[in-house]
Amino acid sequence: MIKSRVVYLCMATLLLLFVVMVAIIPNIGIQTTNAAFSYEELVFNQSKVTTVDIEISEEDWQSMLENAVAEEYKEATVTVNGKRMEHVAIRTKGNLTLNSVVNSDSDRYSFKIDFDYYDNEQSLYGLTKLNLNNNYSDTTLMREYISYEIMEEMGLPTPAHSYMYITVNGQDQGLYLGVEQVDETFLANNFGSNDGFLYKPDGVGSDLKYISDDLSDYTGIDLKTNEANAESSKWVEMVKALSEGGDLEQYLDVDEILRYFAVNTALVNLDSYQSNLKHNYYLYEENGVFSIIPWDYNMSFGGFSMGMGGGNMPQPTEDADMSKDGANMQRGNRMGMDMMGQSTDLLAEEAVNFSIYTPVSGISLEERPLLNTLLSNDEYLAIYEGYLEEVATTYLTEQYVQNITNNLAALLTTYVEADPTKFSTTEQFLEAVKGEKSLPEFAKQRSASILKQLSGELVIEASTTSSNEGFPERFQNGEMNGQPPANWNGDEMELPANREEGQQGAFGQPPANWNGDQMQPPNREGGQRMPNGANEFTNNTAMLVISAVTLILLIAATIFVFKFNRRGSKKKRLLEF
Repeated sequence: MIKSRVVYLCMATLLLLFVVMVAIIPNIGIQTTNAAFSYEELVFNQSKVTTVDIEISEEDWQSMLENAVAEEYKEATVTVNGKRMEHVAIRTKGNLTLNSVVNSDSDRYSFKIDFDYYDNEQSLYGLTKLNLNNNYSDTTLMREYISYEIMEEMGLPTPAHSYMYITVNGQDQGLYLGVEQVDETFLANNFGSNDGFLYKPDGVGSDLKYISDDLSDYTGIDLKTNEANAESSKWVEMVKALSEGGDLEQYLDVDEILRYFAVNTALVNLDSYQSNLKHNYYLYEENGVFSIIPWDYNMSFGGFSMGMGGGNMPQPTEDADMSKDGANMQRGNRMGMDMMGQSTDLLAEEAVNFSIYTPVSGISLEERPLLNTLLSNDEYLAIYEGYLEEVATTYLTEQYVQNITNNLAALLTTYVEADPTKFSTTEQFLEAVKGEKSLPEFAKQRSASILKQLSGELVIEASTTSSNEGFPERFQNGEMNGQPPANWNGDEMELPANREEGQQGAFGQPPANWNGDQMQPPNREGGQRMPNGANEFTNNTAMLVISAVTLILLIAATIFVFKFNRRGSKKKRLLEF
C-alpha cells in the first residue's frame, strides 16, 4: 500500500519540476535546438563585439604576413567568444585591398578562417568559414554593416555580419567586421538547399554578356558548388537571353534582382557590377533560375570615387590627436590609398546625385546587360522605381541611418580607440556618426535626390568617366585574383561607464529595434535566412512542450492524489463501521 507521505512527496517533486521548467531554465540561456545554424546568434550577435583570439606559430604568422599575396592557409587555433577550435585554417584575403596593404608598412590584412579545412565535419555552431574584413578605405567603419542591414530589410539573402575584435598570440590586431562566407552553409540556410550552382563572377564574362555556348569561355565565372554537374547549368542560356532576348523570368528571379539593384543604386555602391570592375556579387542558380547575392560593401555610400580625383584620406583637423591616431592615419596616407578609389568627400555631388536611371559609372548601361535589360522593360522599371522609393523613404533615411550609427558609436567607440592598427582616426569614425559630414546626412541628401529623380524634378545623366582610371592594369577587369582597453574583461568588452543596459547611447536615442539588451534583427520572409530570433522561437517552443508535459503530469498526479484520498477515506470508514 502506498503511504500518503510518498504520494505527497511525488506531488511536491512534480510541482517543483514544473516551477523550474517555467521560471528558471529559460533565463539561463540553454540552447535546446536549431544547432545547425545557431552561429547567427552565437557568433554574429550584433548586441556586442565578438572576440576572436588567434593562436598560431610565430613562424607561420610571419610567413603569412611576408607572403600575403599568396593567400596560403596556415594552421591555427581560434577561440571565438570562449569557444576554442583547434586545427583551423587561416589566410589573408582580398584583391585591391590586399595589394594595397602589401605595398604599405601595415600588417592589417583581412583574413579568412576556414573551420573545416582540415576536418570537413568541423564547424563553429554550423559556420564553416568566417571572413574578417579590415575596413580598408572606410574611415566610418560602418558602410558595409549598414549596407547589409538595408539589404536584409529589403528581403535579400545577405551574409550574417557583426563586429569582432581580434587578437593574435595575445597581441591586439584590432576591430574588424566579421562576415559570413557565401558557401554551401549560407545557401542551405537562406535557400533551404545547396544543390544548385553558386557562381562568383570576377573577370571575363562577369559583365554577363553572351560570349559563346561553351561555359569554359567565361573564364571569369568561378563556379563554387556542384562543379561535377556544370554542364547542367543554365548559365549560357541565361546570358544568351539577356543579350539576344528571351523570357527573363524563365532564368531570373526578377523581383529579387530588381530589389538588389534598387538598394545597390541607392547606396551608390560602385565597386560592383555597375562599374568597370564588374564584380563583388554572387549568382546562385536553383532549378535553372538565378538569384543575386550581395557582397563587399566597404566602398558603398559613394565611397568608390567615380572621378578618381584627389587624395582619399581626409587630413586631420588642427586639434586632432597626432599621437596614436595620427600615426595610424599617416600610415594610411603612405599606403597609397589615393590610388584605390576612395572618395575624399562623403557628400560629393556626383555621389549624392548618382543617376537612378542610368546607374553605371565609367561604362554605358548597354555594357551591363543584366541591368540594362531589366530597366528597358516598362513593367520591371516600374517595380524598380517602387523599390527605390521604398528604400529612400524607409531605410536610406536620416532617421534610420542615424539610429544605427548612434548604436554603433555606443558599442564601438572604446574598441576604435584601442585599435592599434586602424587605418584612420577615432575622430573620423565619430565624424561619420552625426553631423554635416556624417552617414545620416548622406542618407538624407541621397534619399532626397532619389525622390526628385523619381518625380522627374531632377534629371541626371550617367557618368562615363572611367571608374578605374589610375588602377594598375592587372586590376582593371577583376582578373587578379598591444594592451587591451580599460574595460576589457578577458571575454568581451564591458559596456561604457556612461551607458548601462537599456539606456540610450552617448550620441542620441537608440534604434527603434533596440530592446535594452540587443538589436532586434529585421523580419525576413520568402525563403530568406531565419532571423536570429528564430533560435529563440524554437527554444521557446521546446520549453512550451516540456512545460506542457510537466503540467499534464502534475494534473494527473493531482487527480491520482484526489482519488487516492477518496479511496483511503472510504476504506477507513468501512473499517470503522
